[in-house]
Amino acid sequence: MSERKETPLGIVAVLVFIVAMDILFFYSLSSSVLMQGDLSALLSFSQENLLVWFDVLFSLLSLGIIPYGFLRRKNSARYVAMVYLGYALLRSLLSIWMVGDRNIGFLLFVGFVVCELYLFTSSVENYFMNITTAIVPVEAEKGYTYGPYTLYTERVRLKNGRNQVIYFFSKHLPKSGTTTTLPQGYHVEVSNRSGLPYLKKDPDAFPIAS
Repeated sequence: MSERKETPLGIVAVLVFIVAMDILFFYSLSSSVLMQGDLSALLSFSQENLLVWFDVLFSLLSLGIIPYGFLRRKNSARYVAMVYLGYALLRSLLSIWMVGDRNIGFLLFVGFVVCELYLFTSSVENYFMNITTAIVPVEAEKGYTYGPYTLYTERVRLKNGRNQVIYFFSKHLPKSGTTTTLPQGYHVEVSNRSGLPYLKKDPDAFPIAS
């Protein structure tokens, strides 16, 4: 039986916000290049251009890693998103200080803070950490136990070439054999000599034909 966990709306909102910020960044960068009319100025070596190209690389990585990781519930993608939001938060503060656009800058700052804090919540951690429970296997049938002993079964090949199914009890995990339930028509007895349990056919279950 499989269990598919739905994506929380908060995760979707954070993902949409990050993608929107990346698209806005690339739009503003392309608009700036078109206004200057000279791409070579952006390709020249300077501290400002290094920061711009770092932003470009970081945005490209976030567009590739975060959406895929969020949909696949990769916890590493949550950490990448935390780093991305933390960096974007600092960049928004720097933009407010340098450009002085407090209205839009403050709104972006609040958005980054809210998304960052949301990724630290227990519900988000549970969403990412429980990926291994997306498929729930059918509960295996437990083996029959008699005191500290567990019943095992194994198919062996006899000297005459015939195959036969045998049953045996063991306190520890044997080298071969699998756990099994008590087979129909058998009951458990204990050896007086060794004290070990063993199976014995129930005569009532196997009537002798008259």
